[in-house]
Parts: sequence; C-alpha cells; structure tokens
Amino acid sequence: MRPELRGRALAVVIGGLTAATALGVPLGTLVGHLATWRVALGVVAGLCLVIAVAIRMIMPALPGADRVPLRARLAVLRRPGVPGVLPLTVLGMTAAYTAYAYSAPALAAVGVTGSAVAWMLVLYGAGAVFGNLCSGQATDRRGPVRVLAVTYPAMAAALALLAGPAAGDPPRLLVGALLFGWGAASWAQTPAQQHRLIEAAPQEVPLVVSLNSSGIYLGIALGSGIGGIALGHGGAATMYGVGAAIAVTAWLFLLATTRRRRWG
Repeated sequence: MRPELRGRALAVVIGGLTAATALGVPLGTLVGHLATWRVALGVVAGLCLVIAVAIRMIMPALPGADRVPLRARLAVLRRPGVPGVLPLTVLGMTAAYTAYAYSAPALAAVGVTGSAVAWMLVLYGAGAVFGNLCSGQATDRRGPVRVLAVTYPAMAAALALLAGPAAGDPPRLLVGALLFGWGAASWAQTPAQQHRLIEAAPQEVPLVVSLNSSGIYLGIALGSGIGGIALGHGGAATMYGVGAAIAVTAWLFLLATTRRRRWG
C-alpha cells in the first residue's frame, strides 16, 4: 500500500461497513415497520445464509495464517503511540452510538415517526458513506489528526443541535441535514484512526487493525448501554446531550494526546 494513498485505501475497505449502515439499517427498519421486528431478523438471517453459501461456492480456498497467541496480540499495546490512539476509537464510537442505537425514539423526539424513520436513516447512512470517503482523502492530504480535530466537534454539534429541538417539532429539512452530518462525522473517524494506528505500529498492521475493530465494537456496546440509561432517565434530549458530551471528551482526549507532537 503506497503511504500517500493509505487513507483512501482504508476508506474503501471500511466502505463496506458504512454502505451496510447506509442500506441495511433503513431497510431493516422499513421491514420492521411494515411487518414485525421478528420478520426483520428473519430476513437478516436468511440473507446471511444465502451469502454464506455464495461465498463457499465462489471464493477459492485460502490458507490460514499462523496462530498468534493472545499475549502477542496484546503486546502491541506497549508500543509507543498505540495506547494514545486506541482509546479514542472507543470514545468516538461510544459518542456516535449513544443515540443511534435508539434511533426510533431518538427520531420520534424530533417529530420523525413511521416510515419517515427509514428515510431519515437513509440520510444518516448517506452521510456515513460521504464522511468515510472524504476522511480517506483528507487524511492523505492533511493528516489524520487534523481530520479528527474537525470530526469530533462536528459530531458534538450535530448531536447538541438535535438535543435542542427534541421536545418540539423542528423542520424535517433541518433534521435530515443534522442526520447527514451526524452520520458523516461518526464514520469519518475510522479511516483516520486506522491510519494513526498503522503509523504507530507499522510492523503489526493486522494486529492493530483488528484491535481497532474491537475498539469500534466496544464503543458501540458502551454507547448503546449509556444511551439506554440516558433515555430511561431523561428522554431523547438527554441521550443526544450525553452523546455530544462524549464527542467533546473524545476531542479533548485527541488534543491532550497530540499536543506535544506535530499534527498529521
């Protein structure tokens, strides 16, 4: 991989996940709205089975890699730079998913209900794809830290603006624009973060990328848990506000861990 194109290459790889977010979540929401959540899960299970069979028939057999002990996997955390990067993945995804995990009540609080929820999630997904691709290019041109220094305040602003009108009925155009921006900021962080980890441990690329993936899913789990608590105790406005606060925390963590280094 040419270093000057690394960000764009990472964005293409991550694009599968963002495209799945753009299409899968709204389609699942629409199926659940038209039928039941059980039918939506059944459709997902059926698609997984079809894809598994297709992969088995189309893909050639590939040799497995050598087994890497858990101790060796975790040893990369002792490399200089890695401990200052990986927690940011967790913080950023926690902020992104605090409200997204509860998109139906979160959108209902800003006047979006019924089938309109699926269309708003399409806008979020379109923003995710856009943010991911733009992040890859900007990371190559400007450096990953500069990208993240914009990403986290943008996410915080989108969530804070959604928290404001959560008790009213704001214009759909405004909600759609904020959903697009929220999705873009949420998924712009991933190529930049992976780029930083590869720079921190260039000899351990598969390990740090896998650890970053684990950080993404840990952040999703934490965000879902925190969002549930916030929704139960203060409603959607509190949930949006907590997500915004965590995004600000991620931004402050970025500044604190990079202030003595040259940005990029």
